[in-house]
Amino acid sequence: MATKKLRNLSFLTYPRLAKHRDRLGYQVTVFNPLGLYPKGTFHVPHGVYYADEEIVFSVVRGGSWHRLDADLPYSELRGLSPDQLRLAAALMFCEKRGGARLMLYPEQDLNLRIDARRIRLDRADVVQEIRSLVIEECTRSESNDSTYIRSFAPQRPYELWPAEEFALDRLNRFWDALDPLHYVLARGVHALMKADMLSRHPEFWEEATISCYIALDASFSYIKEVLAREGVLNASAHDAARWLHAHFNASFGLPEPETSDRYFGEMYEQRVMTLHPSSRYGESPVAPMMYEDYMFLRRDLREIFAYLAAGEHGQDYHEDVAEYGRTRPI
Repeated sequence: MATKKLRNLSFLTYPRLAKHRDRLGYQVTVFNPLGLYPKGTFHVPHGVYYADEEIVFSVVRGGSWHRLDADLPYSELRGLSPDQLRLAAALMFCEKRGGARLMLYPEQDLNLRIDARRIRLDRADVVQEIRSLVIEECTRSESNDSTYIRSFAPQRPYELWPAEEFALDRLNRFWDALDPLHYVLARGVHALMKADMLSRHPEFWEEATISCYIALDASFSYIKEVLAREGVLNASAHDAARWLHAHFNASFGLPEPETSDRYFGEMYEQRVMTLHPSSRYGESPVAPMMYEDYMFLRRDLREIFAYLAAGEHGQDYHEDVAEYGRTRPI
């Protein structure tokens, strides 16, 4: 598709891009066609997500992790900025129970910042200008002759879900609830997103599940924080299992955890054997797991994080509870 030549907007280039690395600015995330995305345009304060069959991207006004917290440990890993991850998390949390799955696959090597002090991201014509600018940049990277330059031009149409498959009416509720300074939640969401990315490559299903284990540990830490605020100090894995039952499973008539039950305790032995090639459970040349382990963990942890962030269930949960009430055995 031919793109309109822009006159008002452009991307920062080196050395100005490096100079503005930690400053507030309009950061663009381009998503890979390997993901699965809701179709349409959706806004948050100082941000927008856009998806059609030709391009999927988001724009947020934000800074770097270093700008947010200069005392964070040094890392050479490149990832999303605090507000880019905040928007990704808000989108992920809009999934519905048992519904379509959103799989975000950001191009993390494509560092794009718009050269502008203020942009009206709530205007449809501005979003379309940015769309043309993104496509133009991807096309330019594809035509570069250097063998060391990676092409970001989508090689196939995007797989898009109808927006109605998601609870996108809750997008701004999640955006407002998400605090970039809550590092445990940020780490957990990032791990779930990486699990989705890895799962698109069958040779990395083990690593996708391991990434879910990181998210699982983050959710456990978050629940312990909640329990501490409620007066349960030094909460155990059993306490977390009771919390999970009270806030999720009790409404469906499931029995209370027994004394020996722990938070996701049914996966404990498997986690140990996966992460420790030699353990008290023996030795194994391969990880003892199935693809469904990733699927179930990704599904459950997404909902747990969404509830922890918003402090409430969505309409989809209440509808499932109501359906259980209508069909449960008497």
